Amino acid sequence: MISSVFTVGITFPILGRGSFPRRVHSYLPSMGHGRGRMNPTNGHLDDKDPTVEMIMRRLKKIASGALCDSDKAHQQIASASDKAELREYAGLRLMCPTSMKLRNPAPRYHTKMSESNMGKSNVMVGIARTVQLARPNDFLAVLDALSKTSKDNVLVVNTGGSTRAVAGSLFSEEAARRGVSGIVVDGPIRDVDHLSPDVRVYSTMISPYAGTVQHPGEGLDVASVICGGVVVNPGDIIFGDADGVLVGSAKTFSICLHEAENIMSVEQHLVEGMKLGVSLHSMMNFEEHLKLRMEGKESSLEFKDRNTIKFTGLDPIHLS
Repeated sequence: MISSVFTVGITFPILGRGSFPRRVHSYLPSMGHGRGRMNPTNGHLDDKDPTVEMIMRRLKKIASGALCDSDKAHQQIASASDKAELREYAGLRLMCPTSMKLRNPAPRYHTKMSESNMGKSNVMVGIARTVQLARPNDFLAVLDALSKTSKDNVLVVNTGGSTRAVAGSLFSEEAARRGVSGIVVDGPIRDVDHLSPDVRVYSTMISPYAGTVQHPGEGLDVASVICGGVVVNPGDIIFGDADGVLVGSAKTFSICLHEAENIMSVEQHLVEGMKLGVSLHSMMNFEEHLKLRMEGKESSLEFKDRNTIKFTGLDPIHLS
């Protein structure tokens, strides 16, 4: 289903989301460029920066779909704008959704098998700590990197084409003990049925065979790595949920947040309406839009302007 995004007189289609008013001046304050503020003592983003902490705290309440909708609209604005500050928008990077998979999703239903996991979220938010294996199938570099991670980090690993597992249940338990938010591996992991429920683990492959531990590599955060088909810089923010993994600078995520929160609020209102018996189609100009498109005329799928729903700190949303 196609919905619409409005900004400065332009309407953009968005897949499966409702329309919401957007204004360029709703951007959050700029936070610098590139990888964010660097910590000179260890070379990665200072995750104690209160602005970064605020961004990550807000991201934990967002779905990847809402972030992607916001990002898509901002990219369209950037490509159509003649303003340098808008054209500089870097955009979010989505790891390959066909290969990068969440291996230990939080259970959706309360069962005896999952009582210890109840209340846990699929959302992973943290600061990227990058690792490049020295040789394929040797995970000493991962073990070394894990010893240097801390709370709200996400360990991002390029295995160099490994076919044997470079992480498993023991690494996930140690990561959870350290307060690490997630482990993201471009390559294989193992022990999928026994991964810690307290840290999200993503990988592109699974193999029950483990690699060797002989080659330490160059260390943690030495360079950017390719993971899931995208570049990940030390200090990038990593966001993941059951739908996929997004990568971007703190500045890029800060720009997307306002509209993403707006989308989440609108969708919650729509869900509540449907639970009360109001059809989704009746809250839109669906019939008019369908008729116009069948006639080959321009149209945008929108929410009807009748009642105004105001969300604290957000732009008004018009719904029927």
